[in-house]
Amino acid sequence: MTIQFWYVRHGETLFNQKGRVQGVCDSPLTQAGIMQAEKTAKALEDQPFDRIFVSPSGRAKETAAYLLKGRHQEMEVLDDLHEMDFGRVEGSRFTSHTDEIRNCYEQADFSSFGGESLDQIQKRIDLAFGIILRTCRDGDRVLIVGHGTYERYFMHHVLDVDFKKLDEERAKERRNGIPIASIMTFAYDDGKYQLSSLPVEADRYQLPHNDKTIHFYYMCHGETLFNVWSRMQGVSDSPLTEKGRHEIAVATDALADVPLAAVYTSNLGRAWRSTEMVMTKHHELKANKSEELREVNFGDFEGMVTNDWKDEIHQRHIEKGWKDVGGESIEEVNKRIHSALKHIIAQAKDGDTVLLVSHGSYYCCLMQELFHIKRDELYDAARKKGAQAVPTGGVARFDWCRDHYELVQSMLAPEQFWNLKRS
Repeated sequence: MTIQFWYVRHGETLFNQKGRVQGVCDSPLTQAGIMQAEKTAKALEDQPFDRIFVSPSGRAKETAAYLLKGRHQEMEVLDDLHEMDFGRVEGSRFTSHTDEIRNCYEQADFSSFGGESLDQIQKRIDLAFGIILRTCRDGDRVLIVGHGTYERYFMHHVLDVDFKKLDEERAKERRNGIPIASIMTFAYDDGKYQLSSLPVEADRYQLPHNDKTIHFYYMCHGETLFNVWSRMQGVSDSPLTEKGRHEIAVATDALADVPLAAVYTSNLGRAWRSTEMVMTKHHELKANKSEELREVNFGDFEGMVTNDWKDEIHQRHIEKGWKDVGGESIEEVNKRIHSALKHIIAQAKDGDTVLLVSHGSYYCCLMQELFHIKRDELYDAARKKGAQAVPTGGVARFDWCRDHYELVQSMLAPEQFWNLKRS
């Protein structure tokens, strides 16, 4: 079993600011601590987590709340992740018992003050991580939000890090060995823990390179009334026709045995209705709506009959874009494409298969941006085969592999795709 870990120390608190000992006692985040937590959240925004374990201390849960914004995940409070118990010196200024506190830190033993010894905190570390390993699945990505001294003893006990040496090296840089709101990464692999990166501040953290392969299916929504009436349909919408529902039903059957790990759909109605049909064969999944997968905004051309403006529409599709008529430029659409795929790839695990449900012009932009296949080339190639370049309900395939995209199959009509899957 392999599990990836991210350990985040909480942000600055009132007691940190005042120089007071803070273990099992607590104090709220300062304004600086909130800003630190937000910076750490920003540094980790593209890093997905499957589980999030948090110390029961208020400062850790407050920090975790900033890290969880927009993730739709619950923190799991684990009591044995709490900070070391410093006994009677809890809340005292470090300057009030200087020699005694220094000696306790050096011996890793606060039992003389009624607190914890090294043996006791190490037992808690073993208990906490034993629970985490027993409840996680192979391949999980785990975030832990906890404390500095606890992290030190974890590094020493589990990762075999000499934190005294680390402190000395960091002191030369005028940095803390375990900075507030810092990020440390490590991994568990078949019984062994291994450090990946030492604790660093958010502005020094870099997401780990992950050489993974993701398989994409791209499905265009089914035929709509505006398709039948040859009207421009970008951010405007119209309902699926009976033929459109049939197209999606065929594509749904073809995709039924594909082991999808995730489904992402444009937030426009025609794409969402198409997705709902697909999801009837994938009850275990929940589709994710994304504005970044929506169709191109055609501005003032929305709803116009295409034959009335055929040449100009063609020119705008391939070169001019729609910015000057209140819509989007081609560059803006391409930016959305890369942003959407970057997020989806970050969320996926190696080997995952992902379904995207989107639109025709968006597909043409994607083909040119990722594979340098121009719109006219798509249409010419399809015409020679007596096929449609962007059939409604059609399905295409491509992969993300070794840091680049590979086209597997350009878009096929639903029946063609169904036959291909069954051949």
